Amino acid sequence: MGSIEKRERKYFPESFEPENWETVEPEVRRLVEKEIASVDDLEEFIYEMSELTDIVSEAHAWRYISMTRFPEKEHEDEYNRFYSEIIARSKPFLFKMKKKIYESPFKKDLDQERFGNLLRILNNDIELFREENIPLEVEERKLSNRHGELIGSATVEFRGEEKTLIQLRNLLRESDRDLREEAWRALTGKLVELKPELDDVFDRLRALRDQQARIAGFDNYRDYMHKKKGRFSYSVGDAIRFHKAVEEEVVPFVREVSRFKAKKMGLDALRPWDEAADPDGKVLRPFRKEEELIEKSVNILSNVKPEFGERLNLMRASGLLDLENRKGKRPGGYNYPLSETGAPFIFMNAVGSNGDVRTILHESGHAMHTFSTTSERISEYRDTPSEAAELASMAMELLTLEHLGELYTEKKDLEKALRDQLLGTLYFLPWCMTVDTFQHWIYTNPNHNAKERDDYFLKLSERFNTGADWTDLERERKLMWLMQLHIFVSPFYYIEYGIAQLGALALWRNYKASPNKAVGQYEDFLKLGYSKPLDQLYRVAGIEFSFSGSYLAKLVSFVRDEVRKTGWEV
Repeated sequence: MGSIEKRERKYFPESFEPENWETVEPEVRRLVEKEIASVDDLEEFIYEMSELTDIVSEAHAWRYISMTRFPEKEHEDEYNRFYSEIIARSKPFLFKMKKKIYESPFKKDLDQERFGNLLRILNNDIELFREENIPLEVEERKLSNRHGELIGSATVEFRGEEKTLIQLRNLLRESDRDLREEAWRALTGKLVELKPELDDVFDRLRALRDQQARIAGFDNYRDYMHKKKGRFSYSVGDAIRFHKAVEEEVVPFVREVSRFKAKKMGLDALRPWDEAADPDGKVLRPFRKEEELIEKSVNILSNVKPEFGERLNLMRASGLLDLENRKGKRPGGYNYPLSETGAPFIFMNAVGSNGDVRTILHESGHAMHTFSTTSERISEYRDTPSEAAELASMAMELLTLEHLGELYTEKKDLEKALRDQLLGTLYFLPWCMTVDTFQHWIYTNPNHNAKERDDYFLKLSERFNTGADWTDLERERKLMWLMQLHIFVSPFYYIEYGIAQLGALALWRNYKASPNKAVGQYEDFLKLGYSKPLDQLYRVAGIEFSFSGSYLAKLVSFVRDEVRKTGWEV
């Protein structure tokens, strides 16, 4: 087994560590004042700025990783210290560096094929930068971490055992319906307890975000974030049309599937605690320990492409995986790129479910993206937009479908795993649209109160309802958004999953027709990072950048046909 080769520094000594502002300030000032006398100087300046960004980014990454892995307050304090002292104080200098590049008379002499997309990114950043927003962003970052603390540390005494909320949610897949309902009510009961504090946290976040948007000259935070996220390839109106397309093309299909499941279970309709359960009473238990999950995942990835498995194995050997759920660990999962190390860190909360298999394969797709752009010297090109980053991960979930026999040796288990994954791609879309539409309303109605917010979420839940019967559960239904980490921590980072899900389905459709060609196109796409505009990246991957109603209809039909191959006539 090889080892991960850390990116070699060209402009800064290996001894340089951004531990405090006294160390960093001289370097950022030096770059701001550096003379650029030719196009060659300008190129070197871009690469030197990128190297400094990488050094600081990796130091920031490790502090975030420690904060999410370990419950001790010292890790959060160190993360917040680093963000406020180094990241925030560097921003005005980084802005001046970007402006120095964009306003350089030598900009016109840069190779546009190489630097064209960078210049567009820098221009957008320059237009949006306001120094007055920096302290607000620091405050927002600290406050948003409170959600993870509350959800991650929350436990419930359940049938004589202490359970985390994630462990309770996993019980919703069990065949015992009484157990499922009891777990669901225990979970929502804890959310009722947490709601007043979570509402307070969110109200403060909303006010901070609205203030940032208005300082930047926008009427609302939604429009500000659309531009801040560099969504050059689609508009706010396109996102709203996507909501409508899912409502018209996807919701009717998943409701049909829910009716089919209810009939198989002998129910008039599914209740919320029935949705994740298998109608045949089957619960997939693909692994027992973290090491088994890793080993089987390495084999699955290797079947798609040997290098993919080798990379995950390398991460294991390098201590770059933390997969098991435990008390105090933050919720969710992520792949965090380590800019200098040249590899990422994968974090998740495995509890032994089929969902965990999907999660590690999803995060492995992100990891392959990170590995594929290791040689890229421009840091902005390694910071891919979410619509591309999530295409890498969601496509990997589907590209590995043909190889799940590594985990499921029984035919019925394998069919269920395939069916769950395929139906999951479409069941996810109504929730994705609920989250995005909810945020559109929240930030275009910034003066709403908690009751109005809950009432609107209730209305949306019915609009995008996938077929569950929520009779007499109105109070609990209003709580469901509180578990969605992104709404608190990464506002408006969610519709990208929906866009990427369609791309992933299209890429998998290509894979079924020609595996080698599709994997080759997938790799070509990964290697580009963000060196090309988003719509071009999708074309390189061999798919359309589209989320129209007609496009959705074709993909729904494709999924229906594939589900039928697993034995369900839906």
